[in-house]
Amino acid sequence: MKLLHLAPLTRCARGLLLTALLVLGLPLGCSSEECEGKIVDGKCTAICKKSACLVSGSVCFQNECAAPCVTQGDCPLGQNCHGLIAEDGTQGEYCYTPEFAKNGRIGQYEDCATNEECDQARGFECVDSTCQVPCKKHSECVGIGYCKLGSTGNGGCVPSEDPPPGRYTACSTSQECDQAGGYRCVDAECRLAGCSTHDDCASVGLCQPGQLAGGGATTACVKGTTYPEGQYGTGCSGVLDEGTTCDDASGFVCLGAGPGDVDAYCTKTNCQADTDCATGYSCASVRTSRPPCADTCPGVPTGTSNCVPAANIGPGKEYSCGPITLLRNLCRKRDYCSECETDADCLGIANRVCAKGKDGVKMCTSLCNMNVSNACPWGYASACGVWDTALGVATCAHRFGSCKGTGKGCEPCGDDADCPGGLCLESSLSKERYCVDLSASCDCTGLPVQQQVYCIGGGCPQTPGGLSGVCYGGSAVASGGSPLYQKCVGAQVPGPGGAPVATCWPSN
Repeated sequence: MKLLHLAPLTRCARGLLLTALLVLGLPLGCSSEECEGKIVDGKCTAICKKSACLVSGSVCFQNECAAPCVTQGDCPLGQNCHGLIAEDGTQGEYCYTPEFAKNGRIGQYEDCATNEECDQARGFECVDSTCQVPCKKHSECVGIGYCKLGSTGNGGCVPSEDPPPGRYTACSTSQECDQAGGYRCVDAECRLAGCSTHDDCASVGLCQPGQLAGGGATTACVKGTTYPEGQYGTGCSGVLDEGTTCDDASGFVCLGAGPGDVDAYCTKTNCQADTDCATGYSCASVRTSRPPCADTCPGVPTGTSNCVPAANIGPGKEYSCGPITLLRNLCRKRDYCSECETDADCLGIANRVCAKGKDGVKMCTSLCNMNVSNACPWGYASACGVWDTALGVATCAHRFGSCKGTGKGCEPCGDDADCPGGLCLESSLSKERYCVDLSASCDCTGLPVQQQVYCIGGGCPQTPGGLSGVCYGGSAVASGGSPLYQKCVGAQVPGPGGAPVATCWPSN
């Protein structure tokens, strides 16, 4: 505890020599009347007596009653709580009047030249010539108002119950915007800048590319359609067709890899075209665990638990027949290799841009560094290069030459609709998507079988990358009743640590 101890104030001298006063031409006494108390700042004041103080436990300090305190909130404005040594020697925490407040100031929201003129004990400093609580962002002003940045980049908390100004208003410079809240002047409007996906702008609208005032490209939230909690982009448990946080009443379900998938999100079902989906999403066919109630689809087992009525299956319906399961139409975030027109189409996923691939077709992709290996999505299936000459920077593209093939085994795909007579499989590690041709068969008889699951070759053709295909011909696959038994399921290459990685392309 830091203690303050000031020397007693000198009382008015008595008994001055009359002859000396007459010679010097000075008035008699110290003032027009002799002071019976104490002279404080040139004024005669009554002597403090703690027995006369109104607050119990008070002491006398600087000839004033000093009330006991624990925090600054226990003291009125213009006083601070501090460790003191009272005039009678008592020590403790008491409210006292600091030097900056001796002339009636309180050190808050007043003009200043130095920090010493402000109520520093309560966090006030001299910011832009005013006593304010310094800040850089609004979260530092909770309970006060909002943070206002000055021309020097320093900020002070402004008392207010209203939202900060400079949001979605016209501007010519970013200084006119709510910079402490992340707003910048983008395309002549104060917008929340620096978004990476549409989900970052869910409460406002969309994340769009734009130009900063003064030059420079950025992304910013643009006002538009918003979706409530439980709809597009809301995080969920990752289990399709089961009760989740998604807005089931409005036709939204959870799409993800399974329970615990941190990237799982709520999305809309029953789309028929991309235009039925929000920006950043496209209409896709996804396999579902729900069986048909009746023998509607050849090769798809029926069931009674949570089954789909025949009336909901078919062209133009929410469900359609797949080769091994029902397919469900829903809006999926446009990911790598999805077709696009502008960057906004691709911002369902962070850091995606819309650029031409090797075939000249625009696709959602990523910027990359040609000097860095494995810098692209889909692992070994992608290559980095300047494919879009109009864009003029390196982006990722599929080594096949396009993001869709004809449906043959190991050709790229986006969903099962791209693999007629088969299905679109996704590698669990690289997320590479490729077709499995269910019309062709293979056999592991007489070949080494790994983990009773697969063998290399077995009649599988080479992949587009020149690798020997993998045949799922092991006994473990047969006993499990998998529809992939004796089917060619991509290929493999050694990954980090020697573990096999599913892919259709070599590592070089």
